[in-house]
Amino acid sequence: MKKFLLVMGILLLIIVVGVYTVAFTGFGNNLLKPTIEKIASQKSGQDIKLSKFDLNFGSLDVIADVNSEIKAHISGDYSLFAQSFDLTYKVDITDLKSFKIDLEEPMGLAGQIRGKTKDFSVNGVGNMLDSNVRFLADIKDFKPYNVNLDAKGLNTTKALALAKQRPYITGEIDALANIKNGVGEANITSSNLVVSKDAAKDFNITIPNDIPLKVKSDITYQNDTVKATSAINSDLLNLSTKESIYNLESKTLTTDFSVNIADLGKLEPFTKQKLSGSLDVNGATKVVENKPKFLDFTLSGLGGEIIASLKDSTLNADIKDIKLEGILGLIGQPKALNGVINGTAVVENLDDTSDIKGGAKLIISEGSVSPKELKKLANIDFPAGTKFSINSDTNIENGVVKSLSSLNSNLLNVPNVDATYDIAGKNLDAKFSAVIIDLSKLKEFTKKTLNGNLKASGDAKMSAGKFSSLNVSIDTLGGNIKASSNGSNLDATVSSLDVGDMFALIGQEALASGKAQAKINLTTIDPKNLNGTVDLSINSGVFNDKALSKMIKKDFPKGVKFDMSANAKISNSVANFSSLVNTDLANIKKFDGSYNINNGTLNADYIADIDNLRKFKFIAGRNLNGTMSLNGSIKKDPANLVATANSDLFSGKLAATINNENVIATFDKFQISELTYMLDYGKFYEGVGDLKFNYNTIKQAGDFNVDINQGHLTRSKLTDAVSLVTQRDITKQIFNDSYVKGVINQGITTFDAMMKAPKMDLNVSNGTVNSKTSAVDILVNMNVEKTDISATIKGTTKDPKVNVSSKYLEQKLDKAIGKGLDKIMGVEGGSNESSSQKIDKAIDKGLNKLLGIEEKEPTKETPASGESAENDASSNNSKEEPKSDKDLIKDSAKELLKGLF
Repeated sequence: MKKFLLVMGILLLIIVVGVYTVAFTGFGNNLLKPTIEKIASQKSGQDIKLSKFDLNFGSLDVIADVNSEIKAHISGDYSLFAQSFDLTYKVDITDLKSFKIDLEEPMGLAGQIRGKTKDFSVNGVGNMLDSNVRFLADIKDFKPYNVNLDAKGLNTTKALALAKQRPYITGEIDALANIKNGVGEANITSSNLVVSKDAAKDFNITIPNDIPLKVKSDITYQNDTVKATSAINSDLLNLSTKESIYNLESKTLTTDFSVNIADLGKLEPFTKQKLSGSLDVNGATKVVENKPKFLDFTLSGLGGEIIASLKDSTLNADIKDIKLEGILGLIGQPKALNGVINGTAVVENLDDTSDIKGGAKLIISEGSVSPKELKKLANIDFPAGTKFSINSDTNIENGVVKSLSSLNSNLLNVPNVDATYDIAGKNLDAKFSAVIIDLSKLKEFTKKTLNGNLKASGDAKMSAGKFSSLNVSIDTLGGNIKASSNGSNLDATVSSLDVGDMFALIGQEALASGKAQAKINLTTIDPKNLNGTVDLSINSGVFNDKALSKMIKKDFPKGVKFDMSANAKISNSVANFSSLVNTDLANIKKFDGSYNINNGTLNADYIADIDNLRKFKFIAGRNLNGTMSLNGSIKKDPANLVATANSDLFSGKLAATINNENVIATFDKFQISELTYMLDYGKFYEGVGDLKFNYNTIKQAGDFNVDINQGHLTRSKLTDAVSLVTQRDITKQIFNDSYVKGVINQGITTFDAMMKAPKMDLNVSNGTVNSKTSAVDILVNMNVEKTDISATIKGTTKDPKVNVSSKYLEQKLDKAIGKGLDKIMGVEGGSNESSSQKIDKAIDKGLNKLLGIEEKEPTKETPASGESAENDASSNNSKEEPKSDKDLIKDSAKELLKGLF
């Protein structure tokens, strides 16, 4: 035993020596100093350094530096055993830039602290917060015994900044106190405080001007009791207490209070709602050790009165004629609902949830909905003239709350919401039902007249404060929706709902009609981490041509039918989906990809087949011919859209990229005749081309370049006329190294073309095609075997008017006429025919010889008059056979040659 005691004594001695060495020697001070700096800096959020740290067994001398702006020095003697101290302190503040305050002059405070833990005195003098502060305080048993304080002109802006707060209030406060031998008084006053309009913006509040405040509090102290009469007055409201009493010994506060708002309209900058009338709240309360013992108050205003009393754990409340719209306005909400609230409540044993009992009744009568104000709140159009009433009856027994509520209106009826809630266990069991008798009354909201009704029923449960189950069944719109959840998952089925009515029910114009079926199975319902599967199909669908025409600003065709099916697997809120859509316009055989529900990012691949491009005239603005198959990808995020389109089209390779409004496309080795046929321009050229295309859909502007390889013109009005005039078949000319390039601006294409063949050149400069009107205006300059020919093409792409001219041929014909037209053309002279008749006959005969057409025998009788001639002509024409190709060429050439004369 002695040996054990000896060992324990040695260990205790080692511990004491160790503690003394660490705490009270220079070696120990150096060990503690960095640790104290680190902890102090972390706790305060400031950079604190100890330039001196000298802690001995009976004295200390410490100098701390804060942000290189504040220096605090404390030194003196102390006794751990006597719990006494005699210390001096000094605080010097040279700057407060780290607190975002520019000091006009340094601040400082110095003084002494001496005495024992329960009985000590402290004094100080200096300049703090722009005030010449002087104070002396004697504290006995932690209570003020002698206090003398003089602190006038304390700057609230700097005080808030030191507390790391914005300067919500500016101005100065005067604080004076004079207490001797435990009896005295104190005063806190200010006449120039201002609530800053700029600082109010931090609370999303806009006020037109600063709000002046007047603060006054007169305080007396005697027998450990503080009594105060206080008031805060402003243009908005007045707060006051006639007598507040706080007992330091029992820690009990008893006070009256009064809140007066003479004009609620002055609160409009805060509520953003039109208010009127006044509001008064008067009452009293008692708080013991921070726990309320009783509260009585009366609220007068908002059209009525609320009287409430909380005493001995019993609450009594009476609500009389309070206006619902007034409450909404006061809490800053649009006054969308009107009504009168009346109610009573009596609840006992509030401090014992297992034995709480009582009841409450609440009635809202004369209720109505303000469509204009509701649109501000929820941005929906609501039917005018909607009336409603609400009744709620609640009973509480042994800590269990049973509530039965109902809502009746001319629009929606909720016959009952029957709920039971266990306060102690936090368990809820509720059942509900709702009926909309006539869906047509929702027309203001749906923008469409709906037929039928809506019936909903369900139940909800909560266990230990957590939602545990929900079951809902809704019969409407010719179908049914059933959903169930346990709080962490969701199972739902949708059967035979009309798609068009679904659009209407959510207040959107219907884009289509049809019958929708869906099955949803979500294993988690956290929007940030959704997981599960979704299957969706729409059958017998028909697109709404009027709504889609308005959306795309084109005349969408009527009666376009469609069917679709889609399924998705959702993991971590990313839906990986596949879908098929079959329509009368096109079939989307594949639309597979992923969609991030949280950030709205879409990535998808598609394959689409169009069996008849003519159906897309409503988009192109012109007839299109042929078929098309496309494949590509789509990438969409909230800021950008990038899509690609690829196709083996017209024996070539089409590759296009859409980057937001910009379209870039290349078309390699395509057959030009097939492209022009698709665009319904006809097949006027056969050859191979390479296209580069750029277009901005917003500006409706772009450019293109087509390089044309081997090819030739096909037969047309232009080639027939030129071939006849030149007596060369220009459709046999093979063009190489040619191009067409141009610009597009607001639907008008302006282009240049250059085409070269061994014996022919063709050039176009500033030709125009208007895709909106199909109008064309093109001047073609050609050289065929050294013969210059010009042709103008006007009219429309469907019915072009071609006019050909040639100065070379004009000169040649003029020379021929000079030598004798009759001789050249084989026309006998000396006749009585007019010059024009001679020319007409000469051209006729010449072309017959040129084309090898046999001349017809002239009629034996000449008509006596123009009228009879016309009758004979009409009679003969009715018996004429269809014209041959040679006759058609002859007619075109004849008109051309007559124009030259």
